[in-house]
Amino acid sequence: MKSNNLGHRERLRKRFEQSGFSGFGDIEITEYFLMLCIPRKDVKPIARLLFDRFGSFAEIIDQSISDLKEISGIGEATAINIVALREIFGIYFASKGKSNKEQITKMSSLIEMLRAQIGHKQNEVLYAIYLNARNEVLEMKAIGEGTVSQASVFPRKIVEEALKYKATSLILAHNHPGGIAEPSEDDKSITSEIKKALTLVSISLQDHIILASKDYYSFNRSGLL
Repeated sequence: MKSNNLGHRERLRKRFEQSGFSGFGDIEITEYFLMLCIPRKDVKPIARLLFDRFGSFAEIIDQSISDLKEISGIGEATAINIVALREIFGIYFASKGKSNKEQITKMSSLIEMLRAQIGHKQNEVLYAIYLNARNEVLEMKAIGEGTVSQASVFPRKIVEEALKYKATSLILAHNHPGGIAEPSEDDKSITSEIKKALTLVSISLQDHIILASKDYYSFNRSGLL
């Protein structure tokens, strides 16, 4: 049994070495990552339990440590490693965007980037992407945490940060944990305040994105900017 497990691990490694994750299913990707966390144990049944419970690799890494530990075979160390992987994705996108002066040109890429940063957060987080005249990323960062509509400090802080990075425009985003991707009246009001504050210093607000579990809302596409 142990020999079969070692052989299976080696086959997965060889497949990855030859073509990356091309041809891997979600369960096999989950299994591959578990191999790195749990040595000398058949992790295929654990991967199946995770997939049966949460449905996809993306949903698995979006879970909390406590929820992951409910799965048989997942200890605290492995649960922490899974959550750390999610945080690494966020750091990767932020670092790549800044170091490569990545241009924001496609909505799909923008949503992917934002989901990695704040899509999994349990509280509302207001996030800003500061851009230059060529739409290249200058900085990406969380502005604050808590209910966005109650944070009257946001307009001033956003303007200060924009001037600091010499941004000509920016994109805002915040998440609706467990909610729907529709703006509340307070969301609309604070967005209007932020836009007015930015206009005073000749900086444009390109968009405000609201992220929900599997959906998003764009103020710009909906004609609210």
